[in-house]
Amino acid sequence: MPNKQTILIAGATGNVGGGAAVALAHRGARVVLLGRTLEKLKTRAESIRKSMIEKQDGQQDIDVSTLVVDFSDLESVRSAAEEALDRFPAIHGLVLSAVALAQGGPNILANGHELMFATNVLGPFLFAELLLERLQASDGLILHVINTSNREIKWNDLESIENHKTTVAYERTKVMHRIIAGEMARRYPDRISSLAFNPTFIIDKKDPELEKRWPSGFLGFFWRVLSFLLAKPPSVAGEPIAELFLDYQDRSELNGALFKLDKRMERPDRAMNDEVLGKRLWSELIHLTTNDGT
Repeated sequence: MPNKQTILIAGATGNVGGGAAVALAHRGARVVLLGRTLEKLKTRAESIRKSMIEKQDGQQDIDVSTLVVDFSDLESVRSAAEEALDRFPAIHGLVLSAVALAQGGPNILANGHELMFATNVLGPFLFAELLLERLQASDGLILHVINTSNREIKWNDLESIENHKTTVAYERTKVMHRIIAGEMARRYPDRISSLAFNPTFIIDKKDPELEKRWPSGFLGFFWRVLSFLLAKPPSVAGEPIAELFLDYQDRSELNGALFKLDKRMERPDRAMNDEVLGKRLWSELIHLTTNDGT
């Protein structure tokens, strides 16, 4: 693989994406931070540059860029993909770690989609598809950040709008992450490599905006307790992500794999390996992104 890879990181101001950005930048990759708010992206980029200067005494080339995209808005996704293709002649990798957990739903957007489904599933899916040819040209790797939630997909209510419950709707989107990772690996084995990455529980406890990120009520209390007892810092996920992008000469070895941090899981994942499920979800997503839900 080339020494100077260009890696796009969706959700770069979050916990896992932020850890990946730091680790990749420190190892010499050209890092592109993706997020909804330019000011937050600039702040994150500056913190990475500062940490690299302190660690490397300014000797290492620092290459950190930003790209604004709102994954809940398909027009924003298309615009961002077009800008990425215009700005970056080579794209070697894509980290899909953008995620929303929104209470009080269903939260229906102006485009008719439910917020969590659009942000967590539909937007990232479309973005990856739009960058596919550019990724193919560089033996690209797409890393899907997942968790091990298991919820049945409701085909007559794909976006979890009817009888909406926050946790159930969120976990359905996370199941879809695994389904998409597996189906993408099967569809494009000679074009790109697709893998699923379970970061375990990552929280940046130094994040000055952490309190704003917590849900309200019991759900927020639950996450606070989990954070205190189990959370690991972003670097725990960032370092193995950097290794997956930078240390494999043959990326085809990674296609269809599931990793838990630096450990490759040998036991097949049911959602990733269900071809019928994968084909059906893929067809639904193609329809929604082609017709914008109309």
